[in-house]
Amino acid sequence: MRRLLIALFSLSVAVCLRSSAGAKVLTCTRWHRNQTCFIEGASVSGESGEQHSVSVPARTLHVTIEGSEILHFSTGLFDGLSGTAFLTLKNGFIPAVTFRSDGLNSLRVDHTELRDFTVQPVENRNLNTLIISGNPLRALSPTIRHLTGLSILDLSNNQLESVNLGWLEPMGNLLVLDLSANRIVRIDVLARLRLSRLKNLWINHNRLRGLDFFPDFAPSLRRVRLVENRWSCAWVQRARAAIWVTDVQVYGAEYRCPAAATGDGGLCCYDHDDEVLGSGESRYAQVVSVSAGSEESAEWELIPPGPERLRGENGGQASALHSLTQPPSGGESPTAALEHKYRALVREKEHLEKRFIATVRELEGANRRVVDQLIAARDMIRTLHNLEETEPKSVQH
Repeated sequence: MRRLLIALFSLSVAVCLRSSAGAKVLTCTRWHRNQTCFIEGASVSGESGEQHSVSVPARTLHVTIEGSEILHFSTGLFDGLSGTAFLTLKNGFIPAVTFRSDGLNSLRVDHTELRDFTVQPVENRNLNTLIISGNPLRALSPTIRHLTGLSILDLSNNQLESVNLGWLEPMGNLLVLDLSANRIVRIDVLARLRLSRLKNLWINHNRLRGLDFFPDFAPSLRRVRLVENRWSCAWVQRARAAIWVTDVQVYGAEYRCPAAATGDGGLCCYDHDDEVLGSGESRYAQVVSVSAGSEESAEWELIPPGPERLRGENGGQASALHSLTQPPSGGESPTAALEHKYRALVREKEHLEKRFIATVRELEGANRRVVDQLIAARDMIRTLHNLEETEPKSVQH
């Protein structure tokens, strides 16, 4: 019996030693003076990262893990970043992430072959920005509803096939939603859904035929991108009527549709599914032009398709003519009027995009300044507190 107990004890010690030996602590390989820690080329084997940890200096503001192989970025790894505000997972191979953090304000997962992103089922109000981009992510987990503090959700350039906007309803501060450049064929929306503060919606470059209750589900919507989808012409006409009475600014335009249809900017739409799937000639493609009269409003104009001269087998230049709904003003030729309108829209588009980028940069700079001020105030408070503790001792001496 005694020998059996000794054997069991030795076995348990061996198992503990082996577990400790397999555990890995990720530490900074580079450090920048702006309180940014870089962890590069790390490798964490095994599907569970619970036995591994991250160790960074106490005042680390931003951690970037780049070119690393971590099969599962688990809650245990997030626990080691309790004092960090920004985390970036970039390049490398991190196919699964289970999020849990009380301190992070921003999380970016960029080109890591991510396929599975889940959130621990606890309400999180601290995470403000979530960016998942350039990954083979095909489905969004319903656990994302627990990120109630999000104001920016960027899921662009992935492989999403459908999205349920109802999962985003708990995010009362959501301002920006980017679903562009995916493979989305369906966005589920209930009639009662209201994303009350959503201002920017990018759903361009997908495979959408329609979007129910648009733009009613986003009463504060101001900017939207719709190009490069497979919209039905019936949906486009309904959307045009809805946007007419709102302050929504439509960004982007399609100047060339299938079957060489052309226009002065707009959306390509399709009357039948076979044209959407690309079989045969897209004879039913129409161009719906989008013209903005001011920064706050958008005007949509349906241009019916006119006679076409398709590209022949000899490779000749394809062209299409569109009948105008109204004659050009000032005696201009139709071509001159279209060219003038096109150039004006391009200039306005470039101007608005520059303003948007400048605003984002100003907000990022303001955020950095606030963080620096908070850190300085914290250090000052600690210094004053230490002085108060040491002052009575000096008086006694």
